[in-house]
Amino acid sequence: MTRALLSSGLVVAILGGALVAVRDSTAPAPTELESVAYSPTRYRMVQANIKASMGTARFKRDVRKVVGTAPDFITYNEVNGRRTADLEPGRYRVWRKGGDSYRSATAVAWDNDKWSAASKGIHQISNKRGKPADQRLHWGIRYANWVTLENRATGRNVSVVAVHFAPKSKYYGDLVRPSARALNVLVKALARRGPVVVGGDLNVQYDGSRYPRDIFAEQHLVPTYDVTEQAPVTHRRTSTIDYVLARGIARFATGNQRAFGLESDHNAVRVDFSPLPVTSTEGSARVGFGPGVVVTDPGLSVAEEQSVLRTVLKSVNSARRGQVVHLATRALTNGRVVRALKRAKSRGVRVQVVTAERTTTDEMRSLQRVLGKDVDEGSWAVPRPRGYDRAGLRATVLLISRTGVTPAFAFSSSTQMSALAGAGKRTGYVSVSKASYDKLFKPFFSSVGRRV
Repeated sequence: MTRALLSSGLVVAILGGALVAVRDSTAPAPTELESVAYSPTRYRMVQANIKASMGTARFKRDVRKVVGTAPDFITYNEVNGRRTADLEPGRYRVWRKGGDSYRSATAVAWDNDKWSAASKGIHQISNKRGKPADQRLHWGIRYANWVTLENRATGRNVSVVAVHFAPKSKYYGDLVRPSARALNVLVKALARRGPVVVGGDLNVQYDGSRYPRDIFAEQHLVPTYDVTEQAPVTHRRTSTIDYVLARGIARFATGNQRAFGLESDHNAVRVDFSPLPVTSTEGSARVGFGPGVVVTDPGLSVAEEQSVLRTVLKSVNSARRGQVVHLATRALTNGRVVRALKRAKSRGVRVQVVTAERTTTDEMRSLQRVLGKDVDEGSWAVPRPRGYDRAGLRATVLLISRTGVTPAFAFSSSTQMSALAGAGKRTGYVSVSKASYDKLFKPFFSSVGRRV
């Protein structure tokens, strides 16, 4: 007889990267997962280039549309002719250096209810003169305005930079690479205070040969398009030239990215950053995860190179008595993960593990001594290579009914939990919605020959 493993009757797996759903018909009435509302912490960023030549009424409509997405931070371009009061409606505040049209062309706005400005400033990006006779400004002279913000609830800092690179011109040449180097100088200085996010029109196509990927990599400045693997059109019909980039990207789950239309000739770009609680891997009853893509950033710090592994460890370590951990991984030879699973069992967590290993490894034998190997029991660990492949499971799928304050936690990755899981470039995806959790049950159990 099939035993119900979650009080809500849900089990989880990821099939070929897609979410596939089943409910355990033997389970009792839905309880916790359906009744608990969960709103994960997220920092929303919007980049908006609002065309300088637009009338005031159209400009204000674009600002209202941007603010209507409830961002934490906004970076504006082409706002040198705009009143500061029009850039900070309601609870928002704005920073840009006044004095002339060059310094005030970019601006950073923030939700003043959530964030306070700890420091702010301006940094020159390029300084090349040259223009046609009928043009008022030298487009080769550019500045970035920046603010370091402190979260009023947590005290954590995030620095936000608004930038606008000069377009290529016969009057002053191509300034993309020198502008990127100048931006790097600012990012390096601000990174001492915490993560840095940059928004701006870089006037260079994301997938083009002029995009300065090598320069940005020197300061670990990563475009969100690299993380989400989606690059929406932001200008006219085919161009992707407006960006949100971050140094410290491995400290967040990055998601909910989209471009949305404005009356301007540019689309705005919105993206959410959910802080990853993985500075420490120790368990916490208060830990909260948000949805999005998790990536590692080798060479920046140990924590950031291990962000995928630490997401697994933190979530398992934060599961409490009465909860259920389901782990599917092609290979389980990572000692830290094995120890975390054993500790979870000792806390009263039900732990179920399936691997695709074709031999019973020492790690599997060690787990089986603690968990057992009867898949009809509450806890077990088994190798099932054929079943794993038939189920179409990814290299790692981790499902936890509740971890910390996070219900319906699901994590999938192309990285198996081997000894190398904490090194190199790795990616994973966190989901925390009941709808997603509901879709991830059947393949996990079908891999061990159980029908649900």
